[in-house]
Parts: sequence; structure tokens; C-alpha cells
Amino acid sequence: MRERAVRAVGHRPGGGRGGGRAAAGALLADARRHPGRVVLTGLAVLVATFFAAGTLLLGGTLSTTLQARSVVTPAAAAAVVRGGDLDAAVVDRVARTPGVTAAVGVWTGTAPVGGAAAVGSWTVTSDPMTGPLTRLAAPPVAGRLPTADDEALVPAATAARADVHPGSVLTVGGAGDATRTLTVTGVVDLPVVGTDTIVTTPATVAALGGTLRQIDVAGGAPAAVASAVRARLPGDVVVRTGDEQRAAERRDGSATATAVVTGVSVFTGLALVAAVVVVASTFRILLTQRRTQLALLRCVGARSGDLVRAVLAEAAVSGLVAGVLGAGLAIGAGEIVVAVVGGGPLVVSWGGIAGCVLLAVVATVVAAVGPALAAGRTSPVAALGEAATSEAGTSRRGRRAVLATVLLVVALVLAAPPLAGVADGAVGLVAAAASGLVTFAALVALGPVMMSGLAATVGRLVTAVGRAPGRMAVANAAQVPRRTAATVTVLTLGVGLTSALLVGVASADSSAQRSISQRLPSAVQVSAPDPDATLARLAAEPSLRVRQDGDAVLVDPAPGVDDAALRAAVGDALGPRSAAVVVYTADVRADATAELGVLRGVGLGLVGMTVVVAIVGVAVTLTLSVTERTRETGLLRAVGLTRGGVRAMVAWEAACSALAAAVLGAGLGVLYGVLGIRALGLAGGGVSVPVGQLVGLAVGVVAIAVLAALGPAVRAGRVPPIRALAA
Repeated sequence: MRERAVRAVGHRPGGGRGGGRAAAGALLADARRHPGRVVLTGLAVLVATFFAAGTLLLGGTLSTTLQARSVVTPAAAAAVVRGGDLDAAVVDRVARTPGVTAAVGVWTGTAPVGGAAAVGSWTVTSDPMTGPLTRLAAPPVAGRLPTADDEALVPAATAARADVHPGSVLTVGGAGDATRTLTVTGVVDLPVVGTDTIVTTPATVAALGGTLRQIDVAGGAPAAVASAVRARLPGDVVVRTGDEQRAAERRDGSATATAVVTGVSVFTGLALVAAVVVVASTFRILLTQRRTQLALLRCVGARSGDLVRAVLAEAAVSGLVAGVLGAGLAIGAGEIVVAVVGGGPLVVSWGGIAGCVLLAVVATVVAAVGPALAAGRTSPVAALGEAATSEAGTSRRGRRAVLATVLLVVALVLAAPPLAGVADGAVGLVAAAASGLVTFAALVALGPVMMSGLAATVGRLVTAVGRAPGRMAVANAAQVPRRTAATVTVLTLGVGLTSALLVGVASADSSAQRSISQRLPSAVQVSAPDPDATLARLAAEPSLRVRQDGDAVLVDPAPGVDDAALRAAVGDALGPRSAAVVVYTADVRADATAELGVLRGVGLGLVGMTVVVAIVGVAVTLTLSVTERTRETGLLRAVGLTRGGVRAMVAWEAACSALAAAVLGAGLGVLYGVLGIRALGLAGGGVSVPVGQLVGLAVGVVAIAVLAALGPAVRAGRVPPIRALAA
């Protein structure tokens, strides 16, 4: 290495531009000889770029898909009527307008439904079923179209969820006593998500108390039809051409996609921040290991600035490689997801992909600035004298403590308004998030100083359980505090985000269950046109305990009666053709829990990006540390430490960092989870801290960190003592 460095630079005592170009050439030539080092340096950025490019691809594809699905106004609609006080009389008036060939009202509403497995409130919407203004894109996948007002369709998702099929009879409760019994005649493929839906005729939905949202109008020239209809209606009614309405629906779909991508981008940005911390630590380790090469470059004429520029050039190359690989993997993964899930072709914005690659380069260069400046400040003689040392020790403790104190004060100021209830809603949530980011910055600044406390707390537990390998692992972590702090801080960010999410979802679930208990005070609620007769029939069942509350009959099981027996008894008492609407509290609770479960899953997927970057940082840091400590490992092997002991030492080092991050992250996550709940105004019913889930999170993080350390641990255990001592 020494001869190559001297030949690459030549002897230029004056340095200058020639020395800078030669120094950069020497480092880049070394990078070409060690491509694995380039990939390893940018691995965290590669993962972050993968997420960033994936978010971009998600946005483009989701926008195109939602725009297509959001356009619900039929292509045959020359004009539409919206707003104002719309009713059936307005539909008749529009239909009699000269130039209009057809006018159909689009009625929607919600109503309690009985006679299906998925009882509760369903969406009820109308469709003419046939003709140019139908919104059904395809014939039924089972059964036939309705031909009368007492018939209906159900979407395929609803049919599967509610166990409904052609021939099923549903009881739909409307406004007042407007209850209808509808026979399902067919199952259609409609893009409904999460809500059980009935599609029936406009007259039926209107009779159930539905709302007239829009009138679709067919006729001649769109502008002429819209003008003629507008002339016959009051001024508060909005009349548009069909093209204008479809364009508005397309914009609404695009806005929804933008909102989704914006939310995902926040978490992608956090993953990128974590990647910057990891890359900075990685560069610091690599430059420490290559101090001899850097010192020789200084000796043969390279100036301090030359080395800084050379290191930044190497960082740019590493970022470029990581960005290209990450973007390529994102495109490949996107194609696979679209092929499996469906929903249209993958929309690739090559300009956006280039922006992601550029962002990767910039992030890597920014991360390398600190290590590059530190390398450039080392004098040639001092560098040669310290070439065999590591980055042990800490620096600038006083400055770090002052900076961290200032940042913590700022974080407290930002957290005060939502904590005191002064700022709520979006403003309070933004203030809480900003406080969390500032707290993370304080943690980054204070990290190296905190490592002594780590050894005194978490280190004691690791030492007690891990015995000799555990003691050596704690000593290794304390020997390089900046390196350990970088690993701990990024893991803390991931654990903190996850903990805050778990606290928020648990508190929302607790609040929802409490609200359900207040609204539904019994196991079953029965609404029927004749409450007294319904009460008498239910009271005749010995396994039921019933009481009346206004127009509703409240039913609870007798002691020893399980849920299946309760449902069977209610069904037997009411009979198969009953017009009563039955709501089971257990089903409502299950629906609420399922919805929050989806929210939890999506949130965990988003914050998982940061956790993945952090775990990559653990693996990269330990891989480089094992290489750096080859001589030390050889000495330990020579004095009797077995291969298993070496592997255990590396694994315990990962466990030590992960355990510290789990404790610190869980504490901060609970704090900011509570703060977020208060900011959103959801703390009225109390805050729920899911202790079991948090413990499981901590155990999981430690286990994953240990798994990430397996590769470096196996590599360290394979080094024979003689070879290590000769290194």
C-alpha cells in the first residue's frame, strides 16, 4: 500500500492542484482494488435509497391507479348536477329538460343491516343497473342484475366477508321506520375497500333515507346540455359538463395519492437521516484503518485540503454506486409487487429516479464531511505514529454536553404546547414531531459521552450474563465510544418510532373500546319495528337476559352461555324472516380492533425502514471492527479464547448496543407517544402503555442485532492465532 500511494502521488512538496488530483486518484484507485469496501461504506445509503426510490415508484403508480379508480362518473354523462338542495323532484325536472335523454340520481347512505355474518352499518348506494348511466363496469360475477326495487347487488369483497350470496335476504334499516327487506340477486366486482356495501335501485336508497349526491345526465353536446339544465335549476346548484366532473374526480385521486406519499416520505426521510449517521461512522472507521495510507500521501506532498477533497470524492463514488444499486433494486421489487398484487403497470419517473441517486450521493458526501475534515487535520508525523491505533477515546466532551443541553431545552420548549394542551390537532402533532427530532439530534451530540453510563448500566447486565465474552464485549464498546454511540443512536431512533406508534395505537384502541362500551351497553342490540313484540320473543329464550331501552332491545347471555350459543338463541327467537336489525357488540369490537391492526401494520412497515437501516449499521460497524481488531483477536485466541468465545464476544457487543438502544428508545418512544396522543386530543380516556408489546420489541431488536452480528462473528472466529498475530 505504501509503495502504491507514493507512486500514485509522486513527490510534490508543493502539493496544490496536482497533489489534490493525485491524492484523489490514489484513494479512488484503492477503492477500485477493494470494491467491497465501496459497497460496505454505502450499504446503509443503498437501503435508504431503495426506500426513497420505492416511495417515488409507489407515488407514481398509486397516483395513476387512484386516478383511474376515482373517475366514477359514467363516460356517457354529458353533464352532472351537484350541490344545493337535491331531491327526487329535481331529478324529474332535469329529466324533462329539452336535449336530455336520461337523468339518474346517485343516492348514497349508511344503514344497519341484518341477516348477514357481517352485521352493523353498511354503505348503501344506488345504480340504475342498465343503460348508458350505469356505473357497473362489468356484469355480475355470480347471479344476475336486479330487476325490482326489492333486489340488490353486493361487491365480491362484501360477499366473502359477510357470507352473502345470490338468494340471501338482507334486512336494511332506514330513516325512521323505513326498513326494507332486500334479496341479493348477484355479486359484482367493485373496488370497495374495508366497507360492506349494498348496491340497489335509486328508489330504494331514497326510501331508506339516503342522500342525493349527484345527478348524472345523458344527452347531446355536453356544453349545450349543461347550459340547458342550469337554466332550469336554482342558482345554488352546481352544473358541470361530464368532462369537467371526471377531471375533478381525477384530481381528487391524485391528491389522495399525494397525501399518502407525503406521509411515507416522512419516514423515508428519517431512514435517510439514520443512514447518514451510519455512513459517517463507517467512514470514520475506514479512515482510521487507512491512516497509514493517508499519512504517506501527506508526506509526499498532499495537503490537508487535498485529502479532504479526495475523501469526499471517494464518498461521492460510494454514494453513486449505492444510489444506482438501491434505485435498481427498487424498480425490480416494484415490478414484482405490481405483478403479484396487480393494479396496473409500474410508473417509473426516470427524472425522479435520477433525483434519488443524486440524493444518495449528496447524503454520502455530507456524512463523510466530518471524518474527512478529521483526516485532513492529522499531521504527517502524527499520523505515521498513530497508524496502528484505533479511534479509541472521546473528544470535545464539554462542547458536546453544551450542545446537547441547548438542544434538549429547545426540545422541551417545542413539547410544552401539546403537553399543556395549548396546541392540538395538526399544529400540536408537528410540534411534538419537531421536539422528537431535536431530541434525536441531542442524542447524537451526547452519544459518545453517554457510553460510560452504558458500561455502568446495561454493561453490567451483559457482563453478568455473558461472563468473560460479555466483559470483553463491554470493554470493546467502551473503547470506541463514538462508534458505539452511532450504532446506539440509529437503533434508538428506530425503537423510539416503533414504541411511539405502539403507544398511540394501544391508546386509540383503548379509547375506541371504551366508546363502544358506552354506545353498546349489552352484548346484543336489536332494533325492530315492534320493540314490544321483539322483547317478548327474545325473553322467551331461557339462555337470554333482555331489557328494553327506548326502541332498542338489549340482550345479554345468561351465565354459562357462550358467544355461539348466544347468536343461535337470538337467531331462533327472531326467526329467519325477521325485519329486526341485530348488532353484536363483539363484532363491532372486532372490527375496531381489525382497523387499528391494519393501522399498526402499516405504521410498523413505515418505521421498519429506519430499523432496517439501523440493523445494517450494526452489521457494517461490526464487520469493520472485526477487521480492525484482527491483532487483538489473535492475541485473545493465543491466550486461550476459543472460536466460540470470539463469536460470543462479537455477538454480545451487538447485544449490548441493541439493549441500550431498546431501553433508551422505548423510554423516549413512550414519552413522545403520550405527547402525540395529547396533541391529537385522544388522551381524554387515558393513555395505554402496551408493556408486553414494548418488552417484545426490545427482545426482538436485540435478537435481530445478534443475527446481524453472526457474519462478523463467524469471520472473527475463523482467524487463526498465528495469522492474526502476524497481521
